[in-house]
Amino acid sequence: MAEAIGRELGYRLVDVEKERPDTSGVDLLLVGSGNYGGNTDDRLLRFLNDLQPSNGCTAAVFATAGGHDPKCVHVIQEALETKGYQVISSFNCLGQFFFANRGYPTEDDLKDAKAFASDIKKRIGD
Repeated sequence: MAEAIGRELGYRLVDVEKERPDTSGVDLLLVGSGNYGGNTDDRLLRFLNDLQPSNGCTAAVFATAGGHDPKCVHVIQEALETKGYQVISSFNCLGQFFFANRGYPTEDDLKDAKAFASDIKKRIGD
C-alpha cells in the first residue's frame, strides 16, 4: 500500500524502524501502518511520540488490517493531531494476516490507494 501511495504522490518512503526522518519543513506527512491484533506497531508509536510539534502541517493516514475498521488509523490520527498536525484524509483496506484475507491487498485495493493519493494531491493543491 505504501509503495502504491508513495509512487502516486512522488514521495520518498521511509521505514521508521531503519531511519529517523527529519520532518522539519515537510508540507505533508503521510503515515501508514499495519494493524497488529488491534494495535499499532510500537516502533511507529515511538516515532509519533518523538515528533516535534507542528505548526499546522498537514498529514494523511493509511492502514491495512484483518478487519474493516483498524484501530490503528484512529491511534495514528490522534497522535498526529496531538502534535499539531491537521489530518486531512485517511484510508484503510484489508491486509493479509497469516491465513486470513489471503490475496489482500487486491488490485482493486491498490487502485483505491492510488485514488486516495490523488485525492490528497487535490486537497493540498499539488
